[in-house]
This record gives sequence, C-alpha cells and structure tokens, in this order.
Amino acid sequence: MQFAVALVEYLISGIVASVWVVAVVGNFIQLPLNKINEYKEIFVVVYFPVAYILGIYVDATSSFLIRRVKELDVFVRAKSKIYLWLRTGLVLVDKFLAGSPKKDSYERSAGILSHSIPDAVRTMDAYVSRDRIARGAALNSFAGALTALAYAPVEVKSSIFFGCLILFIYSLLMYKRLRRLSSQFKRAAIDKIDSQKVDRVGEKGR
Repeated sequence: MQFAVALVEYLISGIVASVWVVAVVGNFIQLPLNKINEYKEIFVVVYFPVAYILGIYVDATSSFLIRRVKELDVFVRAKSKIYLWLRTGLVLVDKFLAGSPKKDSYERSAGILSHSIPDAVRTMDAYVSRDRIARGAALNSFAGALTALAYAPVEVKSSIFFGCLILFIYSLLMYKRLRRLSSQFKRAAIDKIDSQKVDRVGEKGR
C-alpha cells in the first residue's frame, strides 16, 4: 500500500517536472519529439521509470529547500526587525485567508481509527502523500516560472511565468495547510492510541 501511494505521488511530480525539464533540455539538444508516435511503446516503457525517478528527485529537492528556508527564516528573524515585522504581517494575512485550525480537528476520526493501528497508519500515509504532492507542485511551478522566463517565446512568456508564479504561491499555501492538517491528525491519533494503551494497562492491573 505504501509503495503504491509513493509510486503515484512520485509519478505525478515526475510527469509534471518532465514538462519544464524537456523545455530546458530542448534549448540545448534537438529532441526527436515528432517521432514519439512511431516509437510510443518504447517511449512509454522508458518514460514512466524516468518520470518516477524524476519525481523522487523533485520530492527530495523540495524537502531540502523547505528545510533550508525554515532555517534561514529562524536566522533572519533573529537578525532583522524589519523582516520580523514583515513576517508577522504575512502570518496575519495567511491566518485571514486560511483560517485558524480547529482544536478538536480529527478528534473523532482519530478516535475511530485508533482501534485499528493499520488503518491509522494508512490514513497517516494518505495525508503525508498529499503534503508531498503539494510540495512537489510548488517546486515544479517555481521551476516552470524560471523556465518560462528564460526559454519561453516572447508572446507567451509573461502568461506562462505569472501563471506558474501564482501556482507556486498557491501550492505553498496548500502545502502549509495540508502539512498542518496531517500533523494535527498524527497528534490526535497518537494521543488516542496512547490513552487506549494506558486504559488497557489499568484494566490488567485491576
């Protein structure tokens, strides 16, 4: 189950990434894209494994960049008051747009799933998968914006660039929200499982 979920999410990221990768490579190497129909069976056999590997690279790179950005955020906050004020304003805007999380979010579903550890683990994997897809979409859209800026034809450059930029910002917001939701579910599920273990130990001790 975990492998199937990972396979799908890496393929999604890899297929999307292949668009801007081909756009970049095509400016340096003449790719025989017009012959795909003639060799479509071979193309499919080669393309999907390459897309899967590319998706893994996108996921690892996006995870690395997000961690480095978080570290940079902590460092700059300690050094710059102007950045701290600006960041506070952005956090308020984010709260206004995304809303504040409910304190009892996932309390009921976590309570139900805590009776079956495999079901709880599968649900956690599904939530983490959403995080990864959103994270990969953010990196892909950012790379797409840079690719459009550098290589897209003049008549469509602005449209593609701003479209990818909007998608990048939206994907970051979605990643933050989905990450928050999956973290809330994990905490709720772990609390329920731990409380059930304590109850079982108490019952055995009676």
